[in-house]
This record gives sequence, C-alpha cells and structure tokens, in this order.
Amino acid sequence: MGRIVKDQTDTKTLKPMKLTEDQIKKIFKKYDVNNDNQLSKEELKKAFHYLGSIIPGIRANRGLHHADANNNGVVDEGEMNELVKYAVGLGFKVKA
Repeated sequence: MGRIVKDQTDTKTLKPMKLTEDQIKKIFKKYDVNNDNQLSKEELKKAFHYLGSIIPGIRANRGLHHADANNNGVVDEGEMNELVKYAVGLGFKVKA
C-alpha cells in the first residue's frame, strides 16, 4: 500500500515497518511548499503520492474529510494530528 524505501545496509534482514506518527507528520510538513502551515488538497495529494498511495487524490480528499474540522478546505497545524492518525491507519511502510 505505501512506499517502501530500501535501506542499503543489510538486504537479507530488511522487513517492512510501519511509518511512525512523527515520520508521517514530517513528510506532510515537507509538502507544505508555500510554508503557510496549512496543507491544501494539492499538497496533500503530492504527499500521499510520495507515501506510495496508488490513489493519492482520493486519499487527499479523505484526509481532508477526516482532519479539516473547520471546513476551510485545508489542514492547518491544529488539525494535523487527525490527518496523521488517518495516514497511520492506512499502514504506509518503509524497509528498515
């Protein structure tokens, strides 16, 4: 389901591990390209694409639905935790 990033250290023992809430939050913040501390639908779509979603537009819509408490069409800093909880539940993984 999610992006699997391969660590180059020991390929025989690599196992996919779920991303932590902190890792996902950092990824979302990275995609706040205009640094307004809000994630637009387009920024969310790009973040979910990076995470490996095969349907990033739908994930962005659902993320907004779950997190945008004030219905202003963006996820702001105060709503970020709900977005992260939604993304964690999707089970994005990395190889560690």
